[in-house]
Amino acid sequence: MKQWVITDIHGCVKTFEALLQRIGFNRSDALYLLGDYVDRGPDSKGVLELVMQLSQSKHKVHCLLGNHEIMMLHAVHNSGTKAARHWKKYVGGGETLRSFRAVKPHEISEHYIEFIANMDHYFEVGNYILVHAGLNFAVPDPLQDKEAMLWTRGQTHINHAWLNGRIVVHGHTPQPTQQVIQNVERMEQNPVVDIDCGCVYPRNNMHHLCALELISRQLVFQKNVD
Repeated sequence: MKQWVITDIHGCVKTFEALLQRIGFNRSDALYLLGDYVDRGPDSKGVLELVMQLSQSKHKVHCLLGNHEIMMLHAVHNSGTKAARHWKKYVGGGETLRSFRAVKPHEISEHYIEFIANMDHYFEVGNYILVHAGLNFAVPDPLQDKEAMLWTRGQTHINHAWLNGRIVVHGHTPQPTQQVIQNVERMEQNPVVDIDCGCVYPRNNMHHLCALELISRQLVFQKNVD
């Protein structure tokens, strides 16, 4: 069984499908998705539907929340707020609404909202901690700070004693593909590994979605085709 990790799909369902085909994902594998399924890309609804279809067809799919899902939930439940307008205008919520053929956030079907609301904040898989954005190592137990799991950037301080040999794999902060390769190659020395290849950003050698296999540490890249 292979254990694949993918993050920050951002509405790029064709790219996601192409990457799943490239890695040969099947029912004997496990797939861990680290959040940010929605916003910016053209088909957030399609990404969520594909993830749900895989789960319903007995594929082993495990989903984490990303900060974009949290912003979407806030917009749905408080659609008249400044935060909801910010989501729609500045961080890709407009593209998400169009994919649902919705004008206002509360028009998105409850089916999708419940699916997102039931997602976890982190997973522990073998020697790995999987999370969307990273951990706050300034607190005694980093697994208690859920806000940091969604929003933190720039892991300059790492509590190696607390990790005790474990490795954090996350997304959230876009990196050039070569940097992601280096992150994985150096994970024993620097055990906080960012695998977000900036799928929706056609600049700075990004514009890719990548999958990391946790056992072999193989990386597979798929250029954006949406």
